[in-house]
Amino acid sequence: MRRIGRHRLLAVWYVLLVMLVIDAGIIAIARYMAEGYRQAVFDDFNSSANKWREIEKVPYADFINHYGKVYQLNPQVTAAVIQAESSFQPRAVSRAGAYGLMQVIPDTWRQVNKRVNICKGRHAGECTTECYFNPELNIGIGTAYLSEMVQRFKGNMILALAAYNAGPGAVERYGGVPPYQETQEYVERIIGYWYQNQNKLVPVYAVPARRWEEVYRAAWWIFAGIIVGLITLVRQMNRLHRSWRWR
Repeated sequence: MRRIGRHRLLAVWYVLLVMLVIDAGIIAIARYMAEGYRQAVFDDFNSSANKWREIEKVPYADFINHYGKVYQLNPQVTAAVIQAESSFQPRAVSRAGAYGLMQVIPDTWRQVNKRVNICKGRHAGECTTECYFNPELNIGIGTAYLSEMVQRFKGNMILALAAYNAGPGAVERYGGVPPYQETQEYVERIIGYWYQNQNKLVPVYAVPARRWEEVYRAAWWIFAGIIVGLITLVRQMNRLHRSWRWR
């Protein structure tokens, strides 16, 4: 009976190994498909997002359009960023210490303001939180910074948005959108708002991108479960054989 038990455990071991290989294949395929469909959405967005188009029927549209002209940034993209960052709440403050409509960090504000002098002549000394909360100034600084990111990444709006959220260093380090869930969801959220502002539907391939992403995540959980099962089985086999030479 003990020998039969050993044979069963060994059979389970090989079954789990086969499942592990199959699941690893599913992970690779799901990742490839998700990235392919997501890139198709990105390409569709990039092909239109760099064209200058006025935004209407949103708060602060005049400021958004004005600074879009000044810094050659599509106002519809700026509006989508504001919607994602603050939901058009001018006195919004994040846990990371970002302020206002476009959630600009004070260090970034100071660096950009030195280059564009948007606060010049408005007050004496350094900018304060009242500058950060001023809708016109905040949109001006945020638009200037995002425009700099677009130029830095050679017109690739996707990478510019990722840099706006995670920093340009992270984008350059990973050679694309960083593998941070927050940043990936941020970029996808802005794309969704951008299509919404134009009364357009997100491209149909956005749906399979999400589906394959769900498959990818589920497969990783299964992979982890199989690993746990293999570890548990190894311990049982070692107890039975009192040796690592049980195969």
